Amino acid sequence: MKKLVLALILGLVLFGCATKKQVVTENPVVSEPQQLEQKKPELWLQDTYSGIDPTDPVTFYNEYEINVVAEIPKKVTMFKDGDTYKIDSATVISYVVPALTPGVLVEAKREGGKIKEMIISFDEDENYSFSFFPLSDKSFTLNANKKITFEGRQYQIKAIIKGKGDGFCHLLSNFYSIKNQRTVTGSAGGKNATGTKIIK
Repeated sequence: MKKLVLALILGLVLFGCATKKQVVTENPVVSEPQQLEQKKPELWLQDTYSGIDPTDPVTFYNEYEINVVAEIPKKVTMFKDGDTYKIDSATVISYVVPALTPGVLVEAKREGGKIKEMIISFDEDENYSFSFFPLSDKSFTLNANKKITFEGRQYQIKAIIKGKGDGFCHLLSNFYSIKNQRTVTGSAGGKNATGTKIIK
């Protein structure tokens, strides 16, 4: 019995002496997200890179929203119960390219070494390809005259530029300046003159 009481007391002492481990949870330090400076795309000029071709990984943007609205007429003659019906119907097609939509170069047409036309595709659908031609300041602007394809036929239409009254919708691209500086340092070790010269 004494052994049992002694074992019990020893167990209580050991249990009481056991150190309690405290679980400490540290709050992770959350740093403020870095703000990258968003630059507005700049004008792509005729001499920015005259050798550009569709294999170059350059993204272009349209300055303003481009709207293409076309009314495709369709006339059908129908006979029914002895009467002739002339049905005059139309399909209205609308394509929109929002401002600053990314696009890629499909073709660069040159004349005398200078780019005279850049065809930019803003979507997989060929109806979202537009032609840009150079102005006197070497910037490129949208050619509003365009052909669209509908049900296997081409139609000549005019694109409308939304956002600016002068009718220009420039071709833009992102430009970033990276400055590299290389420093070459040294220290002169000195030079001593040697030899003898007698002056009379």
